[in-house]
Amino acid sequence: MAKSLVLTGISGSRVGLPTVVSSRLSIIGSGSGCDVMLHDRQVLPNHAEIRVLLDRWFIVPLDAGALVFVNGVPVRGKQRIDEGDLVTVGTATFKAAIQEVNEVGGPRRW
Repeated sequence: MAKSLVLTGISGSRVGLPTVVSSRLSIIGSGSGCDVMLHDRQVLPNHAEIRVLLDRWFIVPLDAGALVFVNGVPVRGKQRIDEGDLVTVGTATFKAAIQEVNEVGGPRRW
């Protein structure tokens, strides 16, 4: 079993929808090539990335103007995401959960 980060929307365009982040590096943005695509006027085409290092997840804004918050605190560099954290990208807020995922079928990605 592998661990994955699950971000469940609590505000914005993804309310109630879980987003499973299972890659070592995932891009969040409004661009069509992003791993997690958000339709939000305040989200840049390549807004932020989520990195996995030693089974810990971190979010990194990819532009100085990218609005990224963890628990209401602006992220300026790399910020760790823990279980229960609130992660805001643009106007969308997600609640973070760490879940065990069966690797056979792979996790679902949204």
